[in-house]
Amino acid sequence: MHEQPCLFIFVTASGMCRGIGELINGSIAAGWRTYTVATPNVAEIVAPDQLFAQPGVHWISGYEQPPLDVFPFGTMLVAPCTFNTFNKLAHGIADNLATSMLADALGAGCPMFVAPSMNPGLWNHPQTRESHQRLTTWGCSIIEPQISDTQVIMAPIATILSRIEQYLTSR
Repeated sequence: MHEQPCLFIFVTASGMCRGIGELINGSIAAGWRTYTVATPNVAEIVAPDQLFAQPGVHWISGYEQPPLDVFPFGTMLVAPCTFNTFNKLAHGIADNLATSMLADALGAGCPMFVAPSMNPGLWNHPQTRESHQRLTTWGCSIIEPQISDTQVIMAPIATILSRIEQYLTSR
């Protein structure tokens, strides 16, 4: 049904979400059918309709939208991934559209990439370590963030796109 590779980009409410347009554009330029889904708190950072109103992207904002009638399929990417969503994924919490879709995709065996972005205290929290280990054990690919004394930010867009490309071309 879906000949071209499909990438679902799940955007969470990290300040890094403001620049997610570059990731979306890179996905579209690579020829991937691109779907985006935002967690509810993204609206606290940026207006989702501005973020996802780009030619070539398919924004899913409700449970009744296509392609949810045939989901799960494709490759999942959570970028940026906040502490909250990172730990929800590891605990199977599906309390909004994005986490419900991710839980479904994980259970169905869809490939999943996670690009964390959170403050250093949250990155060093014991639960983050446990969730990191659990998600890795479950087959999720964690795209390690850039870490300094004051920041833990999502990996560069080029790195994220390269990891997805490597996966898609190796299949």
